Amino acid sequence: MTVIDIHTHLLPKVDDSRMKKHKFSSMMTRYKEAGIDRIVFSPHIDDPYVDTKRDKIESTFEWAREKAAKAGIECTLGSEFYIRDQRELGFIPHFGTHVLCETDPTFAPPSYLDTVRKIREKGYTVILAHVERYKFLTPDCDLFQILHEELGCMVQVNARGARTENGRFWMKSGLVDFLATDNHGEESLPLELYEILGQYPYVARKMDAFVRNNLD
Repeated sequence: MTVIDIHTHLLPKVDDSRMKKHKFSSMMTRYKEAGIDRIVFSPHIDDPYVDTKRDKIESTFEWAREKAAKAGIECTLGSEFYIRDQRELGFIPHFGTHVLCETDPTFAPPSYLDTVRKIREKGYTVILAHVERYKFLTPDCDLFQILHEELGCMVQVNARGARTENGRFWMKSGLVDFLATDNHGEESLPLELYEILGQYPYVARKMDAFVRNNLD
C-alpha cells in the first residue's frame, strides 16, 4: 500500500510552517520510518491570516525535494488555496490536476460555490481541506451535496482532526478520500497518520488507488 501525505506546510520560512532547515532531513526520515514515501508541500495561498512568501516557494521546494530524495521521499509541490471572494485564482495545483481548498471555518463566503465552479471549469478537481473544521458543512447538508455530487469535490480530513467528534462523524460517513497531517513541523505526525489510516481501511484503499491511478 502506498501512503501519500497531500497536505503539509514543511517548506521552511515560506508560510506559517514551523519547520527549521536543520531539522528537515530528520522530518523526512520520520516520514520514511512511518511508511509514507510521498509528500505534497502545500503552502498557504491567499490566506488572509498567513504571510506567504510566494517568491520563495519554488526555490525552497527545489531545496526540499533534493533533501527529501536522500531519505527516499518523493515530493510534489501544490498549495492550500484559501477561498475568500477573490477574483484571481492564484493556486498551485496538486499534480497539475487537483486543488486543495480551504475557507473560513465558520461561514462560507458568498462566492464560495462560484469559486469552486470556476476551479472546476478550469479542469481541476477540488479537494476540500480539513472538512472537520467547518461549522457550515456536514456530510448530509445541502451545500455538501452540491460540492460532492454536482461539482465532484473530494474530501480530506486531518489526522488529528479524525479523533474529534466532528472528525469521527466524517470518517464514519464513508465519504473521506484523504487523511493528511497538515503538518507544520511536528515529527510525531507521520506515524499518527499511518496509525489512524489503519483504523479506516476504506480511506487507505482510496488513497492507494489514487496514487496508482493518477501518479504511477
